[in-house]
Amino acid sequence: MKEFLLLIRESAGYGELSVEEMQASISEHIRWIESLDGHFKEGNPLEASGLTLKNQVVTDGPYVETKECVSGYYFLLANSLEEAGELAKGCPDLQRGATLEIREIINTDE
Repeated sequence: MKEFLLLIRESAGYGELSVEEMQASISEHIRWIESLDGHFKEGNPLEASGLTLKNQVVTDGPYVETKECVSGYYFLLANSLEEAGELAKGCPDLQRGATLEIREIINTDE
């Protein structure tokens, strides 16, 4: 199987969820991961704050004031990009308006 990176892009306000809303979201993601049946490798949420590098200059960012940010990632295992796309359709964040980006990881060991 090939490995794919799934990036979750959603409203920058995702960090403002209540503890109860965050726990419900985590539970939805756990159920989805369990349904992937061997197609899940790993994944994690990301902190809203970070650093941005451009032209060798480091700045704060992504900025919470921006409309959308990358909130998390998954590594999926699939035979094709199309199969990875079908697997991603079950991601709970889609129901909350998130955009998912799926990219095949190039194996440089081969």
